[in-house]
Amino acid sequence: MLLVAPLATEAMLRENPANRRSLSQVSFALSGSPAYQVVVTPVRLQEGFNATITVEARDLTANATVNVNVTAPTGVPPYVQTLQITINGTGFGSNSTKYWGNFTGGANTNYVGLYTISVNETLATANFTVGLTDRREYRRTETVSIRAVGYKPSENLTISLKSESDNASIPGYPKTLPVDVNGILNHNWTIPSGATLGTYRVSLVSPTLETVKTPADEDTFRVLGAVCSVKTVNLANQTVSGAVVEVYNATTHKYLNLKATTNSSGWARFGLDVGNYTFKAFVQNVTVADPFNQTVTVDDTSIIMQPLRLRLVNVVATVETEVGKRVPFIDIALECNLTTRDNITMSETASMRTNLTGVAEVQNLFTNTIYRVDARRYDALFSSTTLAVESLPVSPWISVNLTLPTYRLDVHALDSKDTPAVGFQIRVYEWTSGVTTPLQSLETSSSGDASFLLPFGRYRLRAYSSDAFLDETVVNLVENPFGFTFNLVMVNVDVTVSVLDYFGQPLANANVTIEHKIGQEYVFACGQFTGAGGSTTFASIVGGDSRISAYVGGRLTGVATQFLGAGSSQVVIRAEEYVAILGYPVETGLFALFSFILVLVVAVLVLARGRLMKVLGKRLKR
Repeated sequence: MLLVAPLATEAMLRENPANRRSLSQVSFALSGSPAYQVVVTPVRLQEGFNATITVEARDLTANATVNVNVTAPTGVPPYVQTLQITINGTGFGSNSTKYWGNFTGGANTNYVGLYTISVNETLATANFTVGLTDRREYRRTETVSIRAVGYKPSENLTISLKSESDNASIPGYPKTLPVDVNGILNHNWTIPSGATLGTYRVSLVSPTLETVKTPADEDTFRVLGAVCSVKTVNLANQTVSGAVVEVYNATTHKYLNLKATTNSSGWARFGLDVGNYTFKAFVQNVTVADPFNQTVTVDDTSIIMQPLRLRLVNVVATVETEVGKRVPFIDIALECNLTTRDNITMSETASMRTNLTGVAEVQNLFTNTIYRVDARRYDALFSSTTLAVESLPVSPWISVNLTLPTYRLDVHALDSKDTPAVGFQIRVYEWTSGVTTPLQSLETSSSGDASFLLPFGRYRLRAYSSDAFLDETVVNLVENPFGFTFNLVMVNVDVTVSVLDYFGQPLANANVTIEHKIGQEYVFACGQFTGAGGSTTFASIVGGDSRISAYVGGRLTGVATQFLGAGSSQVVIRAEEYVAILGYPVETGLFALFSFILVLVVAVLVLARGRLMKVLGKRLKR
């Protein structure tokens, strides 16, 4: 039959809850009468401590002698002690002993693991566990006692402490500490109030391997509590990241030193013990939500709290011209003054930029606040207004409509001689849109003027003669009206070109051409011949980047590239392949041959003259 613990043992278990756990460690002999059972207290202990083993017998008619066998996790043969059990008149008897203190043969509890007990091998069994920590379960702020024995005196041990949820080391660990003169290490770790719930692993090892234990000193314990997850959302029910959520005791209103910043999904998670809590939310230390209460009743559970609604709204701004055209790339700043929960006033600015559709959005702005709204285009302010946001607005989406004003741009074009540039085309382009299609195009009047009506902004002005590009400039239209002088320094230019020979003498009748650079190519503009002085003047032409070429007898003899602009431009081209004779070009090769022949002729004449003089001299002597 199945035997139960005697009344005395039941009383002992009721008085000591730790002993109650030992019921799961008790094994009964079911072979009938007589019967034995083993009770162990405590069922878990730290290294180096003793466990009390009690052997009980019932339905015996005489005293009994039994062998208590304890098998350690090291795998060595069991440690044995003999117990004498005295039986009373009812057939019941018991006796107790200490393991390891009353055992011989080197018995110890120096190793972590399961220790198995048997009475005469088969009459009854039980077990107990040895670990490094004093308990298997803790709550935050409690202290974990860690104990290890069996090391050499003053040997160093490295303690590793990790959370198994992410295998991350606890701050400050691993650390190396010495054992005492008895080869014992005692160490305490106080669990932080914000520690992660779940299982932790502690291990000890000698870095120099002076002592190697098998099984190794390694143990686990759990930090109890419930995981509470709260999601922060704004008034538009959008998640809010970066909000700070703090936890308070709902009864005492004391801050529990628990806070978390919501992640990119708007979630914050807390490990909490059983109790009543109050949650508060802050953004930039400004209170943005009413306190919310949550009760935790069960450990090891996951609680998804209702969303924490923050008093934050979204602002949508639309920018249009006076004719209703949406405007992109407008920078909008919303500035306000805030009061923190510490009663400190601070300034805060939120910024946004309109997209290609002229719309900009900024999220999570504070309510119960007045904002100054400044709108800029290309860093120039064109609008400044205010926006009042109520504490609980009717809509979580606040609309702001801004108008880009129209200004007048008066362009006065002057040529290189500071006289009105008449009949030239002025084309206006949006600064960021390229120069494919102009916004507006006008021809300068007889006074060199052209007026445009344009939205506030920055523009590129380009001047053309017919379709030939002349010059460009950039104008910031930030005043109304705005006058601008466009100096076309390459218009109405006088250019004098001189062509010189090998010796620097002027060459007459040289053909001079001027080409204007358009894009990457040069296009013919005009041409003339040099006069007797070797020069020619081009009057009132359009200059700019130009190539000036000189031709003699239809042959290209020199090229110069130059910007032709304001003032009288002087260009000199050397035709080194020619020599001017009486003002007309002769090729240097032909000139050299002629010079050689002339020298030869002179030499012959000189020689002939010398001989003739000798002949005449002889005749006169006769």
